[in-house]
Amino acid sequence: MSSKQTRKPQADRTGRGSAADGRGHADDATGASAAPVGMSAPSEVELAMSDLVADANGEIVLFNDSGLRRLAIATDAAVVGDGRSGAHRTATGQDVGGFRFLTFDNGVRLYYEAELDVVVRRSRSV
Repeated sequence: MSSKQTRKPQADRTGRGSAADGRGHADDATGASAAPVGMSAPSEVELAMSDLVADANGEIVLFNDSGLRRLAIATDAAVVGDGRSGAHRTATGQDVGGFRFLTFDNGVRLYYEAELDVVVRRSRSV
């Protein structure tokens, strides 16, 4: 997974509520520990939206070069739109034609490859 900036993956978490359908937040109340070293990689990684860096147009592009099936994004912003991008280049020159996207009420648009299931979760207070 590559982006302009990411943080260390958290423990594997299970939960429903794919935001790829544009329905908004899904709270996750369960958590399981990560696989021990030498075991298979977690089936899901969680990133905080606040750790991702948007370009000048408020766009973030996630490339799934690690082969993840599912990615959770923790944010307090609500999903207000979703879809598949037509021909489009971001301000940083990334070609996101054919990528899926989520648009949030804070103006951020997150592009990701269609094979990746993106889940949006409410941020947790520490």
